[in-house]
Amino acid sequence: MSSLSPDSVAVAVREQLASQGEEGISVLNLKTGTYYALDRVGSRVWELVQNPRRIQEILEHLLEEFNVEAEECETDLRVLLQEMAIAGLVEVTDPTIKKGIPR
Repeated sequence: MSSLSPDSVAVAVREQLASQGEEGISVLNLKTGTYYALDRVGSRVWELVQNPRRIQEILEHLLEEFNVEAEECETDLRVLLQEMAIAGLVEVTDPTIKKGIPR
């Protein structure tokens, strides 16, 4: 995940349910039955990945909406997306990597 490019694309998987609460969004992974609570920033990322979005596009939205340094935001976004991918909540792909071509 650390090798993600700005053009990598993140999208929420379909096998989940999300509910908006006062503190943020709670997401239920239907495959595992596990709930995840997202804070304000995590909730915004969740909203953004309901449709496929480039990492760079998500980062730009967060930088416009929150008072955070670009480098810190990018690092935190990568960590969050990695955690969401491990939890089975999002899929992250890099369209610049050709599948099936030996390296």
